[in-house]
Amino acid sequence: MLEMGRILTALGLPVSASGLIIYAMGASYVIPSDSTMNIGLVMMIGGLIVGIIGIVMYRQTTQD
Repeated sequence: MLEMGRILTALGLPVSASGLIIYAMGASYVIPSDSTMNIGLVMMIGGLIVGIIGIVMYRQTTQD
């Protein structure tokens, strides 16, 4: 369980940061790209959720 928490944290938070970059790229076009912005939002929200779950799992296993 300890490794799963580390893996989720290690994957979730960088995906969230990448989602922010992709969202900004979609918004920076002269005509904003809705599909790129939507993909960025999904990546930001999903990565943040997975990262938080990973942190909570890691904390639970280290406190036991």
